[in-house]
Amino acid sequence: MKKILYINFHKCYYNNLSEFEAEQKNILEYKISLSKKHKITYILNNNHSINKEYESFKIISKSLNKLLFLIYCLRFIKKQKTQIVIVHGLDYFLEAAFLKLFSGAKVILQHHAEKTYLRKKAILMPLADKWIDAYLFNGKEMAQPFLQKKCISSMNKVYEVVEGSSSFHLLPRKNIEPIKQLVFIGRLNENKNLITLLKAITILKIKRSDFHLTIYYTSAELEQELKIYSAENKINDVVTFKGSIPQNEIERVLNQSDVFVSCSIYEGSGYSLIESLACGVFPIVSHIPAFDFLLEGLNEKMQFNPLDEIELANNLHKVLDVEFNESMRQSIRNHFENECSNIAIARQIETVLHHLT
Repeated sequence: MKKILYINFHKCYYNNLSEFEAEQKNILEYKISLSKKHKITYILNNNHSINKEYESFKIISKSLNKLLFLIYCLRFIKKQKTQIVIVHGLDYFLEAAFLKLFSGAKVILQHHAEKTYLRKKAILMPLADKWIDAYLFNGKEMAQPFLQKKCISSMNKVYEVVEGSSSFHLLPRKNIEPIKQLVFIGRLNENKNLITLLKAITILKIKRSDFHLTIYYTSAELEQELKIYSAENKINDVVTFKGSIPQNEIERVLNQSDVFVSCSIYEGSGYSLIESLACGVFPIVSHIPAFDFLLEGLNEKMQFNPLDEIELANNLHKVLDVEFNESMRQSIRNHFENECSNIAIARQIETVLHHLT
């Protein structure tokens, strides 16, 4: 059994434990799974006390300025004789290097969608790198930009670990309709690239109309533009803009959907895709590093260039003739359990620990 400390240096503003657990559920549960073999502590800088202990997993919150919080973490590491420190976020490479220098523990940085740095950070991260023992990325391809800019010295330091999981389940389908149900869940911003999906739907509708796309979104930056496009291209009969969806409804919606579609240009974690896999939904998603990693080894999938509406339309045309039976749904669910579940993530971290100790 190893003593492992997770640190969140980012200033948090959770008012109570329930709010914290709901917000961080995707990354808490794999820590609990990991605590079955190791003693896990998670320290975060939060404005309210939300301390809690789950058997071998303990949450400690402190409300301190940056320097005092760093000193507290260092003292904790020394007092508890912590062997492994995992820092959430590449932005905190200086803090991670400090902890390594003054504690001697193995120090790991976990990537959370950060892109490569400019100016001061681009200069400082390569200097801090020599004190960092390992980096966790959602696929090694995600680390390539950092290697190219020499922020990370070697691919040997990079390990593939899924950032977080989902507690969703595969549920029995109800009222299966002959019209295939397509679903999009995400923000309506330029990165989510929904215009490519609507262009593909416009092309697809020329050939057939035995489908319906439902769009759920948590932010509406491009809502009006996209609705205008749908109206002008006469696809409103096969596209519905539903707006926001409560978190507790997403599992039900996914389980009643046939195809999950995402045209994202960039993703750091791909949580919406992970949730869809947990519910056995067939994915048609863009060829980007995060999605490529999450889908590696899965046969039941289709991918496309994120800006190629013709390729997407062709994929959608093909998938509408696929029979989405329970066997296929279970196969997709099995991939989730083997590669993206909390148990799978704990196993991936175990591999890292084995290499480092």
